Amino acid sequence: MKQQLKIAAITAVISLTLAGCASNPDSAANLAADAKYSQTIIQINELKQAIDNADKSLAKGTENELPWFATQDIEEAKKALAEAKENYSKFEFDPSKASTSTSFFGSTTYLEAANTAIKTFSEHMTNAVNLKTKAQSTLPEAFDYRAQLKTLNAKQYFPGAAQELEDNLKKLVDQIANNKAQSAVSAQPALVAKMRALEVKTVTAIYLTDAKNALDKLMKTDATQHAPKSLSQAMTALTAATAFAATQPRAIDDIKRQGENVMFAVNRAKQIAQAVKKLKTIQPKDYEDYIVGYEKVLLSISNALNADDRRDLAFEAQGKELVSFVETNLKGQEASLQAQQQLRKELKDQKTYSVLLEEKISTLTNNLEDMKQALADALAKK
Repeated sequence: MKQQLKIAAITAVISLTLAGCASNPDSAANLAADAKYSQTIIQINELKQAIDNADKSLAKGTENELPWFATQDIEEAKKALAEAKENYSKFEFDPSKASTSTSFFGSTTYLEAANTAIKTFSEHMTNAVNLKTKAQSTLPEAFDYRAQLKTLNAKQYFPGAAQELEDNLKKLVDQIANNKAQSAVSAQPALVAKMRALEVKTVTAIYLTDAKNALDKLMKTDATQHAPKSLSQAMTALTAATAFAATQPRAIDDIKRQGENVMFAVNRAKQIAQAVKKLKTIQPKDYEDYIVGYEKVLLSISNALNADDRRDLAFEAQGKELVSFVETNLKGQEASLQAQQQLRKELKDQKTYSVLLEEKISTLTNNLEDMKQALADALAKK
């Protein structure tokens, strides 16, 4: 369309040029006709720009969801723009036809009809923009939840419910368009409650589903027999996370963290269940080897830390010794780190002091040289 409009403009210029060549350019009789032709070309060019701008406005309006907010106005705007283009096509390649009447008995020209259609287009687009603004200001909570549901992509998880709520909100917008804003406001709380419920449901599905599925799967195994307490702790963690999501659905980072905690609790319960199950299958003659296996684990940790071998203590005491050793070393490392930082600070301060001292010495040296020169000059004069 833009290419055709450019061709039309070029054609118009050529037509004017040819018209000027066909008659005596110095003839005063041609001046009025030339002026009229020039005015027509100006109007055609303005119409061309208006059609281009209308196309851009319609595209931008689509990006801004105007067809959803003001369906009827946008449909009427499209019809008006199509009508403007249709009338423009009648004189697109022959500007002289711009002044031709659109019908045998009518007096409206194609150019006038096109301009009228563009004006109608603009009116409907303005109405659409105003309706969107009014709807968002009239139903702020509903549109806030709508934006959040879009951010969460709720339609991907619950397409039916998401579409139903979208349709319900559209009905309220239509009420506002029909001058029934108060009815829309009255219906907003019930809709917002449903939208919030879907938000909670979506957040739970996104961030807690994996943990819930893992727990459900573990519950169907013999882990309920071997690690009932650990399973109970995992279930409690899931309940707490679900409750938190229901009360703070937009605290996404916290919900993620709680979901990770639930998964940790589930995996822990699984490991404990497996260990207990294995323990139950051990024969009495293998008890010692089983215990020594854990002793080796503690010994390998002690060796890695360069700690004393304390296998002469009970397992619990060995664990406490390791904790005490680690804490002592950490404190020592912290003290060493603080000492290093203090030393760096002192060295930095000393360096700064040295720079200042060098500057002072340089200044004094320069002053001394100046005094020597002044004294020499004074002696020379004598």
